[in-house]
Amino acid sequence: MKKLFFILIMTFSIQSFACSCECNWDCRFGAVSDNQEFVALIKVIEYTDYLEHGNEKFPYSITVEIIKKYKGSESRKRIKIWGDNGMLCRPYIEEFKVGKYYLIAPSKIKYDSKPEQKNDYDLFSCHTDYLEVDYDKKIAYGEYSWWRKEITLEKFESKLEK
Repeated sequence: MKKLFFILIMTFSIQSFACSCECNWDCRFGAVSDNQEFVALIKVIEYTDYLEHGNEKFPYSITVEIIKKYKGSESRKRIKIWGDNGMLCRPYIEEFKVGKYYLIAPSKIKYDSKPEQKNDYDLFSCHTDYLEVDYDKKIAYGEYSWWRKEITLEKFESKLEK
């Protein structure tokens, strides 16, 4: 009986914090990157911070190296990107693999909120603000536009400049 009660409480608690997204415009990477202040090609260096649940640890942030900045005033070579803790409408950081490359169009965190720091970054689950990149082929894969699921980095850069 206690287990059933616990499961019911957890079910309703999770639903009350669940991310509820509605996209009212083109939420694919091409449109999102046009409207973000900072866009870059990055390489994931390491999982930096973790969330603990019981005996398990889950990545909560990553440190990334900026390989190429396409847009924005960010001057650091490495930045931290925060993921979801279960109620923030962000992608889970474990989706990002150490050593892999991504095109990102993140949002800058404006206020300190432990453990997150002002001027770190986050991503949003309700639109596409990152694409996985095959760095050897120089191609990004994912929801770039309504009809395009991949784009070369050269073509992306030329479209972003227009």
